[in-house]
Amino acid sequence: MTREKREYGRGTWLDVSYPWGVYVKARAICSDGVVRNTQRIALSADTFFSVPASVQVKGKEVSGYVTVETEQGFSHAMNDDPAIVKFVAYTYRKNAAMLPEGAWKKEVARG
Repeated sequence: MTREKREYGRGTWLDVSYPWGVYVKARAICSDGVVRNTQRIALSADTFFSVPASVQVKGKEVSGYVTVETEQGFSHAMNDDPAIVKFVAYTYRKNAAMLPEGAWKKEVARG
């Protein structure tokens, strides 16, 4: 069995096991801007864009999913907007209030 650590911006990554391409663990940025390890992650994606997972916030498990987007929330990475792994909490699940709604986005510099 081979494992590949796919590294993204802001210290985030996905650990994938081959030959089947299953997810083992991840480190994702949460909506509060903190990068956390996943407590659980599904072996495979439930959609093309997301993988069910959970993180721990102040001792509580928060369920949601991880996805790969750019810092500003787009699907295509650019030099000034790198791809990162983001965790998005399910708002209808227990402990969802531990994180602000939505996915973390880098503040766009205004000039």
